[in-house]
Amino acid sequence: MLPSRSLTPFESRWLAEVVRRHEERHGPLDDRAQCLAARAAAADLETRILHRADAIGVREGWRDAILHWHGRARLVLAVAAVLALVFGFGAAAGVLGDGSRPVNVVWTLGGLLGVNLFSLLLWLVATALPVRGGMSLRGGALGGVWLRVVAVLDRSPVAAAVLQALVGLTARTRIAQWGLGCITHALWALALAGAVAGVLALLATRRYGFVWETTILPGELFVGLTTALGALPSLAGFPVPDPATIVASGDAPMLDEAGRRAWAGWLIGALLAYGLLPRLLLALACGGLWLAALRRLRLDLARPGYARLRAVLMPDSERIGVSDPEPAIMPRPLRHAAHAGASGTAALVALELGSDVAWPPAQLPATLDAGRLDSREQRRAALSRFAADAPGRLLVAIDPRRTPDRGTLGLIAELAEHAADTRVWALGGDTARLALWREGLARLGFAPEALILDAAAAQCWLGGHDASATEEAR
Repeated sequence: MLPSRSLTPFESRWLAEVVRRHEERHGPLDDRAQCLAARAAAADLETRILHRADAIGVREGWRDAILHWHGRARLVLAVAAVLALVFGFGAAAGVLGDGSRPVNVVWTLGGLLGVNLFSLLLWLVATALPVRGGMSLRGGALGGVWLRVVAVLDRSPVAAAVLQALVGLTARTRIAQWGLGCITHALWALALAGAVAGVLALLATRRYGFVWETTILPGELFVGLTTALGALPSLAGFPVPDPATIVASGDAPMLDEAGRRAWAGWLIGALLAYGLLPRLLLALACGGLWLAALRRLRLDLARPGYARLRAVLMPDSERIGVSDPEPAIMPRPLRHAAHAGASGTAALVALELGSDVAWPPAQLPATLDAGRLDSREQRRAALSRFAADAPGRLLVAIDPRRTPDRGTLGLIAELAEHAADTRVWALGGDTARLALWREGLARLGFAPEALILDAAAAQCWLGGHDASATEEAR
């Protein structure tokens, strides 16, 4: 079992995609505790989604599934790297032979570079095509094979869900193409490095004669081709056979010591310049583009699964916020201070109501509505207005689905200081958190009957009638 570790930013978004896809197919998961922890841990929506997904992923096992997937991927990649080196060395031994026959330089170079160059051409053409969605295997055949092998090693539903989420996360970008391209070019570079090592080992331990053969082509063509192919390696100091050596190699195997060294140096230089070096540079380039794309990757918050979380993780009323430590004694409203200056009018305010709650309520007169207090500006404006004209009765409507925090209770206490009498109306039918509201209001000094539960009791109290029998907290 893999040891637990923190997820990378890419893995965190990958896990969030796993959670999103599951919830869109099977319905929302139980996430009350996770959402509260996410709201406390971060400020922006995406980071809160990632915190929520991490907590759910630990509970559902998806986090471990991603870590195990990466473990299998690294294992398969290590095996593929070893096989690439062995394959390259074997290819060199196959084309050079045991030295009993002369080495045809054209067939040797073509055998070692032909498939590589054809694969590279296909990759360049595919890279020029636009991204059309899905996990693009245009990163290269070797990268695609690696991905399939990793998937085959674990066919469980959880592993399948993890792979599908990876496809969904990278569908809109070239991340998959650059990542698979880096793997493809790196494996080709290892294979070509193995071929170069094989050629060097065989040339150092066996004596080869070099020849080129043709029936219909003129010798000048091979002189020009050999010279052209040797131009780039010669810049790095690799030898190039002179025209006389090239022509002589067409009649019989080159057995002269200087000629052998020239052909051997030309062959190694061509393998490095036209095989290993391009693949190595492309692997580094794709790796750099892959890392850059990872840094730019963000969740698509417009997807329904993420859009649903906005109201839960970024409620409008949360902007009031609380950042100070909890005091030993909660502030208690000084209702007697406002008693003398109270105008006798009634007022109704809404505090931290959800966006799905209609305001003002149809059951109460619209003239009593003093507005919603969701932002700091609205809060200051309401306190200033009530300080200048204190209402006789103030009804504060709250959303009982939300857990009362110190910021909410502190605002209720401030509002109560500017009214002769204050009641709190739990607007809605959800009673799951009423006990928490009763406890919080009791710490402020409110009597149990200060919590009103239905619209009829709220209307009766605002009208100045005794509705204690109706408004008693249940």
